Amino acid sequence: MDKVTIDGVELMLSHPDTSKIEWIGQHEIMERLLACWLVVDKRDVPLCPRLIGKPGVGKTTLAMAAAKKLQKPAYIYQCTMDTRPEDLIITPVLSEAGHISYHASPVVSAMLTGGICILDEGNRMSEKSWASLAPLLDHRRYVESVLAGIKTYIPQAKGQKFLFFKIL
Repeated sequence: MDKVTIDGVELMLSHPDTSKIEWIGQHEIMERLLACWLVVDKRDVPLCPRLIGKPGVGKTTLAMAAAKKLQKPAYIYQCTMDTRPEDLIITPVLSEAGHISYHASPVVSAMLTGGICILDEGNRMSEKSWASLAPLLDHRRYVESVLAGIKTYIPQAKGQKFLFFKIL
């Protein structure tokens, strides 16, 4: 498991999804989705597209195929109505030895690796959980973990762009 250190706090990163996905047909919708992430100027911020549709039409497959097409790791978080803000950011885990380790969510892992985050069934989350992601989705481009005591920014210095999906 990969680790990064931010402000003296070591974070264990989530693993990206390794499913073998192939997108067949409907090339126009793939091109529209990829256009959401088009960055012309270094100050541009990629859009955060929302994929809406009935169950089983391929929204998650499309998102994963887009990540594959861009050669970026895809991190999937399965949202529920019980999703808490700390579940979306950084979770402290107590080991058998009594030590606390901090585990980055798929959202934070995608931020730090320049990957793509897919919030599957994001419409199920509470307003409080969505509010914890607000500074990430606008021009501020960070999340803050009260539990770990750190603010995590997207590492723009490396030219990484965080790409994000909300699947409803």
